[in-house]
Amino acid sequence: MPDRGAPFFFVFPDNEAAFAVARRLRRSWPDLSSVGHASGRDWIIGRWDGADLTVARTGRTRVALVGTFPRNAAEVLTRRAAHLRDPATLDDLALTLPGQFHLLASVDGALRVQGSAYGARRVFHTRTGDALVAGDRAAELARLADLEPDTTALAIHLMGMVPAPLDERVMWHGVTAVPPGTALLARPDGAPRHHRWHRPPEPRTPADRGAAAVRDALVAAVDVRTAPGGLISADLSGGLDSTTLCFLAAREPARARLIACTSTGDESFNEDGRWARWAAEDLPGVEHFILPDEDLPKFYDGFADDDLRFDAPTPLVASRRRVTVLASRMAARGSRLHLTGNGGDNLFFGVPTHLHSLVARRPVLALRRLHGYRALRSWPLAPVARQLADRRGYRAALAALSVRDASAPVPGGPALGWLRRPSLASWLTEDCLSLLERELAAAVPTAVPYGPTPGRHTELAALYRLGRDNQAIEDAGRAVGVPLAAPFLDDRVIEAAFSVRVEDRVDPWAYKPLLVRAMDGLVPRRSLSRATKGEGSQDAAAGLHRQRDALTALWDDSLLARAGLVDEAALRRICAAAGSPELRDERFICTLAAEMWLRTTVTTRGAIA
Repeated sequence: MPDRGAPFFFVFPDNEAAFAVARRLRRSWPDLSSVGHASGRDWIIGRWDGADLTVARTGRTRVALVGTFPRNAAEVLTRRAAHLRDPATLDDLALTLPGQFHLLASVDGALRVQGSAYGARRVFHTRTGDALVAGDRAAELARLADLEPDTTALAIHLMGMVPAPLDERVMWHGVTAVPPGTALLARPDGAPRHHRWHRPPEPRTPADRGAAAVRDALVAAVDVRTAPGGLISADLSGGLDSTTLCFLAAREPARARLIACTSTGDESFNEDGRWARWAAEDLPGVEHFILPDEDLPKFYDGFADDDLRFDAPTPLVASRRRVTVLASRMAARGSRLHLTGNGGDNLFFGVPTHLHSLVARRPVLALRRLHGYRALRSWPLAPVARQLADRRGYRAALAALSVRDASAPVPGGPALGWLRRPSLASWLTEDCLSLLERELAAAVPTAVPYGPTPGRHTELAALYRLGRDNQAIEDAGRAVGVPLAAPFLDDRVIEAAFSVRVEDRVDPWAYKPLLVRAMDGLVPRRSLSRATKGEGSQDAAAGLHRQRDALTALWDDSLLARAGLVDEAALRRICAAAGSPELRDERFICTLAAEMWLRTTVTTRGAIA
């Protein structure tokens, strides 16, 4: 079962085949908790904290939430359960509640299993024998059903920025992902279908009303986490996102006592520490913990740690100890929850890809904004004009992708269309490239973008990817002693932000204008005035240099090479020259993440396919 205490659950339909699987599971792991259908057969089996599950029971109906939700959720569920005749009619329930949770229902044995609308909470399903089994962890479903890793899924992961729908492919044969905003419905006999319960809002709300909605949603997202009281901690990086969370969490000290945590890194080229200290000065009564720079783990420290099984390869492999060091220190202090600002950039910084649709809708404004991006990012005019003039649909853009174009991406270059041109690593084998060509071609006829415009599609794809990666961060935090939470990834917060007109949310001349407007009066003007963001590229380069020998040796017995996907000699040669530009972008991180994921999976599962 999941390592180091991470919560998880399986869900079973109300039939004998599923009940037999549930019985075997409970015999093998008697410490797991369970909740029954009205029939008495097992409905939910797993491991969770007591406060993270609430169940309403009435007649032959059961409705449950698993995760973070308000204290009055049980009353809400009981009212809905009393009149519920079909689990498919629960579409409106989730977005009425703050927090992050799964919604589960059993009505006369028929199932509903639902994650969050934007991917922070996922649902998967598989079959073991004749039984359908759903759950929140692909890795555990694969272990339960004794399934093999999927070599094709590994090859797809090596692309880096994986286009839809290939990004939904699960890393095991036989496990299916339920897309964000979609619920799994199943009859009592276990016949499943996917049911779309949510679509992202049209961005039509003006800034003033949108800022008020964002403010309300963020306050509720933090309140639902501070309401239980006790000691909590939070990142205070000096950036706008974490600073916002600290001020919201400190708003009502009677709810929970807060420690704000800062790791400044090398302040000779990073001004985060200065901004964090200023914010802390305006947080009276809040302890400010500053991690000495010499105690901050370097990038790639512990890249071979293999004590956690993730659903998919994660970039956390390069920074796990660095990301969790503050949580580790706060766990020792007794913190019950550690807040992070993950997701803030995705909602409030935005992507210039929206110019693609804005130029047709508001051409004068689009040209002004384009001038801003070109000035700030030194974009040449020709590729910008070419991308804005490209009016192909998503399938045509996907069909035009080529994995044989080996030219390196231009960092910070314009990307205003549906998809970025892939630039695959030089160490991928011919077999790997051929496999990717076949998968891309097969995906084209049925491919559907996540949104109606390139901007909305790009933002949702990034958000779904962040949801997957953030699950790994939460597990890593729990492994060092305290759960991590990302309120910016709550459905209601995302919904409020994405409802706002794009031109009011994304502006090259204003830093996160919607968040600044939303927090006016709650966060001091001094902190809201920051218009820069720290970045760690120099720290990452130093980490590569420190770990070059271990990274080089890693490819002596590579599982990716055994699977025929990478050239291990090429990887050894590049790692030995730690200054190689190829090591400094996501292509190497993707490869390292895939190798370590495969090693962890093999360690706990057995031989690969």
